[in-house]
Amino acid sequence: MIRSLLLKKYPFGEADELVVFLSRDMGWMRGVAKNARKSRIRFGGHLEPFSLVDLVLRPRKKDDLVWIDDSQAIKGFLGLRSDLAKVALASYFFEIALRLQPAEQPDETLFDFLVAFLETLETSPLNPVRFMLDEIRLLAILGYGPSFDLCPGCGIAIAKGENAVFSPSLGGAAHAWCAPESGPRPVLSPGTLALVRRGLQVRGDAAQRLRLSRKGVEELRAALSAFVRYLRGREVNSLAFMEKVDAWTRKKNTGRRDYDACRDP
Repeated sequence: MIRSLLLKKYPFGEADELVVFLSRDMGWMRGVAKNARKSRIRFGGHLEPFSLVDLVLRPRKKDDLVWIDDSQAIKGFLGLRSDLAKVALASYFFEIALRLQPAEQPDETLFDFLVAFLETLETSPLNPVRFMLDEIRLLAILGYGPSFDLCPGCGIAIAKGENAVFSPSLGGAAHAWCAPESGPRPVLSPGTLALVRRGLQVRGDAAQRLRLSRKGVEELRAALSAFVRYLRGREVNSLAFMEKVDAWTRKKNTGRRDYDACRDP
């Protein structure tokens, strides 16, 4: 059995499903669940997105896919599925991990982080500050952690009470004179910078209590969105969808049509 987190699934041929998943031992993989669309009994609904499952795998000879012969559900995280904003956030975090982590490169830290993230997302009220701090932690695990202390241009700390310009190309909050003139230049106010620095030192309930003004949330969201788009080199579908539904401030919404339309093919 291979412990795995499921990201998404698609029809594959007349009766099969193609499943994209992150395994704890083997990294990102794609597998074919044979006859999954014909017989729901065989997999028992265990192949739903954002589920933690154990999979029985075997190689396919003709391509780089694997066969999924059996599955056993560990946790379905059903509590987040009825909330459109939470589905948007989960999709976004998983897409970041999928696009920035090489295939078939295992990372137990990444896997365990995503499991803990889903548990928090399912059980906690949405707090934009907490989840943007988790987004920064995720980027750091993937090797792209942005800097909020020292200017990445000159190496000198941003002075207390001073605005910073977030430079995607430099990878962090920089002095205005160090940041390139071209490209996005989101401004981070002193209060936003101070909260991010403090917030990255705390976890759990302490992180849940952190708050920013709406202006601060917008500043940090603009900086992280510009950075992720820079790293990806193209639009990030789940990020565009998250922005569309205003996942940080929107109240519970059970609609799924827009989400299905915005997923990657």
